Amino acid sequence: MRVTATSLFVVFLSSAFASPLSVERDNDDLDHKYNIFEDSSRRYDGAICQNDITVRKFPHLNVPNGKSGCVRYFQGIDMTGVVTEVDLYAKDGIHSACDCIAACLERPLSCTNWVYKHTFVPSKDNGKRSCTLYSSPNLPTNVTLDYNLDKSSGFSLLQPANNPQAGGGAPLTFLDANGQKADPYGVSGFTTQDQNNKQYC
Repeated sequence: MRVTATSLFVVFLSSAFASPLSVERDNDDLDHKYNIFEDSSRRYDGAICQNDITVRKFPHLNVPNGKSGCVRYFQGIDMTGVVTEVDLYAKDGIHSACDCIAACLERPLSCTNWVYKHTFVPSKDNGKRSCTLYSSPNLPTNVTLDYNLDKSSGFSLLQPANNPQAGGGAPLTFLDANGQKADPYGVSGFTTQDQNNKQYC
């Protein structure tokens, strides 16, 4: 097959322009296959703790202009894990789920998830819901993690009974120690801090 300089030039041009065009399509704000976030600010209409979790209190909080509160939460479910456990009670200033979220946001280097629920430790919680913070979430059913503590850091508190951490369905929050009556006002959720120090909840 005879290859001419002209044909090679055409191939070069088509290759050079192919990639930018495909990238441009991937970034097309009008293409709903890619831009699934155009109404993302609306999710904050259902945010919890809008009066407590604000940019004024948490300057690095990343929320749409004029919005506040947290949208990454699970009502009636405890999606937290076992690592870097911090238990907080009324004596620590925890009187609501909003206080619990705030406690996690105040610890961006060690807390990524929180739960506000009954823990049934009368000597500490006086029968009220309390707050627990963690740096790891609940694991799915087919996953188990055995933590090597000698090669780990920042994991304390990790209860011996929780290592290995067995996966399973995220437990519900309950009103009774026997786990018979679900608590619709128990709640858990995520927080995180990105590489630019912006916080999300």
